[in-house]
Amino acid sequence: MSENILLTGTVLPDSDVERRLVEAAGATLEIVDVSSTEDLIESAADPIGIMTIETEIDESVMEAFPNLEFISVHGIGVDMVDVEAATDRGIPVFNTPEYCVEEVATHTLSLILACERRICQYDTGVESGEWDYTLEAPITRLSTKTVGVVGLGAIGREVVRRIEGFGVDVVGYDPYVSAEDMRREGVEKVGFETLCERSDVVTVHTPLTESTSHLLDASAFESMGSGVTLVNAARGGIVDHDALYDALRDGTVAYAGLDVLESEPPEDRRLVELDNVVVTPHAAWYSEDALTELQRTAGENVAGFLDGEVPEYVVNRSVVE
Repeated sequence: MSENILLTGTVLPDSDVERRLVEAAGATLEIVDVSSTEDLIESAADPIGIMTIETEIDESVMEAFPNLEFISVHGIGVDMVDVEAATDRGIPVFNTPEYCVEEVATHTLSLILACERRICQYDTGVESGEWDYTLEAPITRLSTKTVGVVGLGAIGREVVRRIEGFGVDVVGYDPYVSAEDMRREGVEKVGFETLCERSDVVTVHTPLTESTSHLLDASAFESMGSGVTLVNAARGGIVDHDALYDALRDGTVAYAGLDVLESEPPEDRRLVELDNVVVTPHAAWYSEDALTELQRTAGENVAGFLDGEVPEYVVNRSVVE
């Protein structure tokens, strides 16, 4: 009997790519449409591996499936997996960190421009019969702004390369990237509070961890000047949405471009219904090219592991070395 691997969720158009790669490596792929860890535990037979897109994989799942040999995430962030618990059990966690770098960077720039140039507001005005550029005044040149980039990983760096073409000054906060490495990218390394104080535009590209959860909270917004643009295409939980709502209402944040929310889709619609907020439905990652690369990379990670290889993308690499 071949070994069983679960793929949780059905948000992808199909899973043909993953199935082909997994079956070629001698295992079977079972798709389980569940929305919670409890449903996963109740619905599945004991697998040797789990491929997850959105379903949380915590310690209870690992305890319920004692033969679990790996966890694979369709995506860059692995905040839905208890990586520490997996590492303690010697279970490697795979991800797909490169599949949508271009897409997210481009989407981020689109949100910045939409906010800074009031694209959505002008469009709404024209649709309602208005034809008056002064309705969104004042607008100032992007080249006069300082852009603060929170997180200088692959996506943050790609955003920097795109935004620098507009003649902006760029400051960056990332405790894991040296000042020298930032300088090579044309970025001045600063502390988080300094970034908030100096930035006219703040764009978020850090993973969601215990240390970054609600990193942008009431205190962070209080340290900003008035009229800031905030863009988040990373994870919704990095921004305290109650604090952001207050900052948008009092003018500290003039405009926000959000691709991610704390709750998706939003249960509380106060934030997304504000006129000075542009929201997209966690779509920054998407292009047909990225989708193809996502599924192929996830499948190759698992197939390589089944074939006795160390996959290229292992988050907790210590367990396989």
